Amino acid sequence: MTGRTRAEVVCVGSELLSGRVDTHTSFLARRLAEASVTLARSTSVPDELPAVREAVAAAAARADLVLVCGGLGPTFDDITRDATASAFGRSLTFQPALYARIVRRYRRYRMRVPSNNRRQAFLIGGARALDNPNGSAPGQRLEAPGGRPVYLLPGPPSELKPMFEACVLPELMRRFGGGATAARRVFRFYGVAEAACDQRLAPVLKAFPDVEFTILADLGLVELHAAARAPRASSAQARLKKVEARVARAMGSAYYSREGDSLPGAVLNLLARRGWTLATAESCTGGLIAAQLTEVPGSSAAFRGGAVAYSNALKESLLGVPAGVLARSGAVSEETARAMAAGARQRLGADAALAVTGIAGPSGGTKAKPVGLVYIAASVPGRTEVVRRVFPGDRGQVRRRTATHALGLLRRLLTV
Repeated sequence: MTGRTRAEVVCVGSELLSGRVDTHTSFLARRLAEASVTLARSTSVPDELPAVREAVAAAAARADLVLVCGGLGPTFDDITRDATASAFGRSLTFQPALYARIVRRYRRYRMRVPSNNRRQAFLIGGARALDNPNGSAPGQRLEAPGGRPVYLLPGPPSELKPMFEACVLPELMRRFGGGATAARRVFRFYGVAEAACDQRLAPVLKAFPDVEFTILADLGLVELHAAARAPRASSAQARLKKVEARVARAMGSAYYSREGDSLPGAVLNLLARRGWTLATAESCTGGLIAAQLTEVPGSSAAFRGGAVAYSNALKESLLGVPAGVLARSGAVSEETARAMAAGARQRLGADAALAVTGIAGPSGGTKAKPVGLVYIAASVPGRTEVVRRVFPGDRGQVRRRTATHALGLLRRLLTV
């Protein structure tokens, strides 16, 4: 990494050392690469002033810039401001204008301002505040000895990401990007393992050594992130268009998103193109598929709604699953999944339907029907398909895999 600008991330939060997953580092690594900045190290520390002070000071001594994530809230354990000030021998000063902004935010929602929110209006000496339109905690930007920038960012991703995009990345591009403009694309794939995806994409990555690539996998989905830099935005976009053409040829039908859409978003777009509507009937996923669909803006154009029919009685009364099918084949069976899909289409008045039933665990399995067994039915005009899968993992992983594969199955029916 010689010659590259090096960044370090310090993630503050005792919860990160107790099992909660750090999502900041992967996001920041991808975005920093667009400014020709290499993430050299990420450190997680507990909510303890000496630990944070030591981590920030050490990072500032090694790296060209430092990003400190979390610990800017109003509670007693939000000590990032104090620890950073101590690391550089500076004081904290109350800023009335910052506090007024916090007060306005609370009043906008007709809420009383807790007294401890006053802590968020203290600024480290020599720092400037970074605007946070999504929360009460302003960020801060200061310089360590040697002029190395240090950014304090809020912990919640819904606040950190917009602040980084609006307040940090543009400055890094100007300072470290060499005047280049970055463009990025996210290519998403379904139904292919990460290892197989890596093999198929290897020639593409080799053909574009000037493009930054990152592959991410998560329970049945694989993403390829690509970032290109050029003196002009149009040139960077043109480079990624060539990448896209090669990716499409390499991945074939597994490539489901050319615009970075999520799998639910891709399914909804396919339905909208046909003028069709969708309903869901869920048992073991408990509404997870419907939740993923409704996270997509504008989903109401194609998604009519869903039924969570966990018990056999509700499968009968809500979805019209025949009692004989349940008695003969059981709730977890191909016949029941097929009947649930038919009932969802008929009773919710939709053109297409998804239905899932299974055993998410950790108990309830048998030798004939083990934990992880699910039946997924996708139904469109003129065709219904049911697949049987046995998914590994804990209860949450089985449910998430089921939702992903259900959407993938429907997508396949919509593209044939």
